[in-house]
Amino acid sequence: MLDLPTWLAVTRVYCNKAAIRIQWTKLKTSPICLFLDKVEVEMRTCEEPRPPNGPSPIAITAGQSEYGFAEKVVEGMSVRINSITIKVQARAFHASFELWQLQGNSLNPKWQRSDLRYTRVTDPKRGEVLTFKEINWQTLRIEADAIESDDQDLGSTPLRLITNQGRIRIALKRRIKDCNVLASKLLFILDDLLWVLTDSQLKAIIHYAKSLSEAMEKSAQQRKSMTAESLQTAPPSPVIHSLWTEPPPFSTSSPNNISQYFDLYDVKESSYHTFISRLDLHICNDSSSVDE
Repeated sequence: MLDLPTWLAVTRVYCNKAAIRIQWTKLKTSPICLFLDKVEVEMRTCEEPRPPNGPSPIAITAGQSEYGFAEKVVEGMSVRINSITIKVQARAFHASFELWQLQGNSLNPKWQRSDLRYTRVTDPKRGEVLTFKEINWQTLRIEADAIESDDQDLGSTPLRLITNQGRIRIALKRRIKDCNVLASKLLFILDDLLWVLTDSQLKAIIHYAKSLSEAMEKSAQQRKSMTAESLQTAPPSPVIHSLWTEPPPFSTSSPNNISQYFDLYDVKESSYHTFISRLDLHICNDSSSVDE
């Protein structure tokens, strides 16, 4: 649902308690609410990109390949999680992300709560649909530690960061005929960030980033090549026009206006962004360096 990049693979997921609330008479307009208590996720980085996600299992289970009613209902789901721990194992380091009071919702293109029918923008002529999601939390704790390094400073300097409220906004572009994700845009937003780093911790950050850059570049090249191939080989879908059942979120539904509205929020290519309202960064020498 969130289009995990192919340089990352999930190896384990655990949840101790779950509950679900469904408004059966309002499935088209109100989201299903999923409540989770404690969630643990384990991931690993891939030196070579893994195969991309296949057709949506939701659509396959519903006996369809297109972006239909079942896919819309599940993708519009609202999620509440008391605490979630994400552990990532990489070649050069291992990291953990702990989040508390996490919420995930589908929003409209202006990132506002609205009727579920307005959280999607569909262009029947292109055979593509845009969806918009936001994940927010109360507290985030990040910790990273080196696994193997010739530099002793990296191995003895764990990297820690604790932030307060934050959120991630995700825009996905899917192809209607098979639900495959064509492009995505991720925006990581923090209000205020105070971070004190030693020179060895700064060196560790650069080392960790370099260890991931090659895998991320290979994944980006894989996506570009597969997107180009799919655009060349994909035939037009014969059921595109019948799938546009929601009223468009503007006064007229002429094809030109729909295409213009789609262009306004279109995701041209996959990208990742970070926005911090206020960053207070302090860099200092290690105590050992001062003594010397």
